[in-house]
Amino acid sequence: MNGQRTVLCACVAGALLTAQAQIEAVWLTHRSATPEKTVVSWKSMQAGASTVLYGADTTCGQTASIAGDRVLHHVEIDTPQSGTTVFYRVETGEQKSETRSFQTCPEDGVRVAIIGDWGYAGKPDLTALKADKPHMLMTAGDNVPHVTNPKQAGDKTYIQPFLELLKSEADLFAATPFMPIIGNHDKQVGPRVNKRPGASSETYDIDATAYLSVFALPGVGWRWAFTIPQVDVTFLALDMHHLSDFGTTFQTCHDFHHDSEQFKWYDEQTSKTTSGFVVTLLNASSQCRNLEQGAWHEMFSRGTVSITGFGYYAERAVEENGFPYYNTCVAKPGDVYRDPKAVICERASSYMLLTFDRAKKQMTVDLKRLDGSVIDTQVYCPKERRAGAKTI
Repeated sequence: MNGQRTVLCACVAGALLTAQAQIEAVWLTHRSATPEKTVVSWKSMQAGASTVLYGADTTCGQTASIAGDRVLHHVEIDTPQSGTTVFYRVETGEQKSETRSFQTCPEDGVRVAIIGDWGYAGKPDLTALKADKPHMLMTAGDNVPHVTNPKQAGDKTYIQPFLELLKSEADLFAATPFMPIIGNHDKQVGPRVNKRPGASSETYDIDATAYLSVFALPGVGWRWAFTIPQVDVTFLALDMHHLSDFGTTFQTCHDFHHDSEQFKWYDEQTSKTTSGFVVTLLNASSQCRNLEQGAWHEMFSRGTVSITGFGYYAERAVEENGFPYYNTCVAKPGDVYRDPKAVICERASSYMLLTFDRAKKQMTVDLKRLDGSVIDTQVYCPKERRAGAKTI
């Protein structure tokens, strides 16, 4: 009899492991403009409905579901608590994940880590970053080296590079809300050959089909605004990279010129925000500030800092008006395109950690080597703002 029980238990355990193996990856994002809701996403091997069980303990007493068959799932759940642990697991038919958990942003001491150029970093050692225990993970673009052209893919294989990234740090993505931004490599669907005038989709998928399929983000997704109210910060993500290729078959990003939708959106966002801290994330050279007769610098300067993953080095440059432009890259160091206004520039793999002190009304920005040692630390105070400021 004991032998039969042992066999039965082994069969049940084996079935559970098989079901969990059919959940390829689980990750968290925010589709709302604030952290009061969180999107739980996953990829299942077999198509089915989307169900998330969640709650304040491992019983996961609340349920959110979306009917219909799919293999790529995005379910938004309410997470109004500040500084509490949310437990959750996902189900698609018989395919089930293990119970996971994440920490919502606290009332004070919020930590946001930022990684650039993950796509060319291989499998970087993120031990130091994880030791910083960020409440949220953001990027400065180029999350993957390339994607498959969705127009040539007969199924969902064009999302595979993003799934490989998510599986490479499965525990991190399942426990930390992830807010990436787009770089040129996140859209690259073909080789860079035969450059000629006229935008096309043969080299880059400007619409970022694969990226937007995988990541549920605020607004239109390829650009977004996200606010953490309790620490008075708004993050603004732009779709800007390889700007000199605009209007050619190598064009990678949405229009950024004065009359473009992106320019007008960013102008409005930086004019109307009342947040004391505004952090801009992009993937273009910091010298894009000179575009449109310096209008982009004027808009950047309404905020607190600008952060890019353009170059394979660590840098902080400061303009005459005191506004800082950062560059960070987690990949191995490469050629250094030093900003003329650089005050810190080191050929090193790096990431950034932003720590918000609500009591002191401060944002500390640490530019860190991959081993966790600090290259540069700056402390910023909030700007006084008023809604309805004049746009350009």
